[in-house]
Amino acid sequence: MLSIHKNYKEDHPKGEHGHPHPHMPHVGMRKVKSILALLAAFLIWQPFRLLYPDLEVHPIFIYIYALLEIRDNSAKTVNFGKVRIKATILALALGLPALALRDELLALSGGAVWEPFVEIAVLLLGVLLTLIASEKLGYQEFCGFAAVVFIILMISDGNRYVYATLRALQTILGVFIAWVINVRLFPYPGKPAAPSDPGKN
Repeated sequence: MLSIHKNYKEDHPKGEHGHPHPHMPHVGMRKVKSILALLAAFLIWQPFRLLYPDLEVHPIFIYIYALLEIRDNSAKTVNFGKVRIKATILALALGLPALALRDELLALSGGAVWEPFVEIAVLLLGVLLTLIASEKLGYQEFCGFAAVVFIILMISDGNRYVYATLRALQTILGVFIAWVINVRLFPYPGKPAAPSDPGKN
């Protein structure tokens, strides 16, 4: 065992993979930016809770989309963030009329027994329209995302119109926070491409 340990130290003077402390976790800048994004999301959300005390303490959707858009280079954050915001606005533009349609159909149905059927019918129709509109507008990679946002808006609790708008706002704020941190404050062009090997051509 001693000889094996000695040989390891001789072969890897700085530890495995070249790190001086191979067993210590590596805290890179992307991890630091992710933590900063979460902190910023939490702080930005608290004034909204002063207006609506029933809102949750943690803005889960700001957290999610801020983390998703802290990408491995700044260009991706800009490009994907733009499309994500457009898809969110599309979902909101379809979601609010869908909520109004749901309320009208519930009023016309005249009985609680029909409520689940009205809910699912409007949800399915809205998701279909969201997918079609996303594809027509060129958001192919974000069709599923737009549909998810639409579903989240439709199933919000409380005053659905207010909460649906806040859910969409959370998504946009998350992308905005990622843009500020990953593009404006700490821009990163990404790792340079590996040089091509002439022998493989």
